[in-house]
Amino acid sequence: MAQLKDLKVAILTENGFEQVELTSPKEAMEKAGVTVHIVSPQKKEVKAWDVDKWGITLPVDVTLDEANPEDYDGLMLPGGVLNPDKLRANTKAVDFVKHFLESGKPLAAICHGPQTMIETGMLKDRVMTSYPSVKTDLINAGVNWVDKEVVVDHGLVTSRSPKDLGPFNKKLLEELAEGIHA
Repeated sequence: MAQLKDLKVAILTENGFEQVELTSPKEAMEKAGVTVHIVSPQKKEVKAWDVDKWGITLPVDVTLDEANPEDYDGLMLPGGVLNPDKLRANTKAVDFVKHFLESGKPLAAICHGPQTMIETGMLKDRVMTSYPSVKTDLINAGVNWVDKEVVVDHGLVTSRSPKDLGPFNKKLLEELAEGIHA
């Protein structure tokens, strides 16, 4: 079991992430002592979507061009409709995500966040959940989709929506503490 205070986690995001789906896991990880970096194709800052309007702006800690996935012990993908749609079209973002699936490092995604993972082609036979509108996309990618507040499959943590953030954050921290999964 890893000491959370010794870990570094990337939150990969674009403009249009659902605000609470980034801020809540980030806060939970930081309270546990995890170093968290916002990684983005954006150079300076990213803007949140807050339910039905634009929300806060957060600084980018490391640009995607400069980020090395080897430097991180885990990855978190917030949802929002715009964010994963932009990331899944970005080859560098997909390759960044692919590293975590290949290495077995903990990877967590909520709501629409799993859409970015579809582009890796590495989801066949994984057990996951998501926002209901992403269900068919995940099934078409070979996922065994289930409707639960949080699903854990060998270090891959997924949840459906902001209402699931409590259990999602708890499982994210547990998987980070467990470290690399086979």
